[in-house]
Amino acid sequence: MNLNSTKKLLSLVLCIVLIAAMALLATGCGNKENPETQPSQATEPSIPADVTVKGEGKTCFYFNVTNTDGTVTKFLVKTDKKTVGEALLETKLITGDPSDYGLYVTSVNGITADWNTECAYWAFYINGEYAQTGVDATDITAGATYGFTKTISYTVKGEGATKFYLDVVGTDKTLTKFEIHTDKKTVGEALLELELITGNPSDYGLYVTSVNGITADWDTEKAYWAFYIGGEYAQTGVDATDITADAAYSFVKTVSE
Repeated sequence: MNLNSTKKLLSLVLCIVLIAAMALLATGCGNKENPETQPSQATEPSIPADVTVKGEGKTCFYFNVTNTDGTVTKFLVKTDKKTVGEALLETKLITGDPSDYGLYVTSVNGITADWNTECAYWAFYINGEYAQTGVDATDITAGATYGFTKTISYTVKGEGATKFYLDVVGTDKTLTKFEIHTDKKTVGEALLELELITGNPSDYGLYVTSVNGITADWDTEKAYWAFYIGGEYAQTGVDATDITADAAYSFVKTVSE
């Protein structure tokens, strides 16, 4: 074989090798995923650090618990239940008792609201609006926000520029709460004007005999009305106590042992 024939053969071999290499390279590139053209995989939205996940299921909703001091505890509830009440009972976020109007919620996230001792109840909200249905009659909407707010109920009495609060506690621990509005100077004057107390004059000031229609009789019950200011036993009589705006006063029917 002459030199020219050898060169031609080598050139042919090199061309074949080059074509094969390019074919392999093209095949390899075709197998690589292009992030711009490949479909993205669905991922669960990131959950804020202050949100606690409860339950398991395909449907998710948010649930907020607001205490009387304004503290909010947030949850993301996952469930396969149909109603909000079923889901919250399943995850033990609420407890309650059956009633003629559906489930009466007594505790939320371990916090009790007692009407008799606190004049408190749990108000139910849907997306920030006061609910028109009970929690056990509310079908779940995925992604919606439901909430319970512990609410103290006050009976408003009087008119005036100054506001204060009055608690009346019976011997059975039943509590009645009032929000008083008045222009009077002393607590006694304001409560007498609104007929929330009655009493008799004594050497030590007004001796209160009844509060909110409840009598305390020393002779027959050995009972009297104890007066408190801000939870502390008062050192002044009710008619000698100047009103402090937004302060809390209370009368507790007390039986002497």
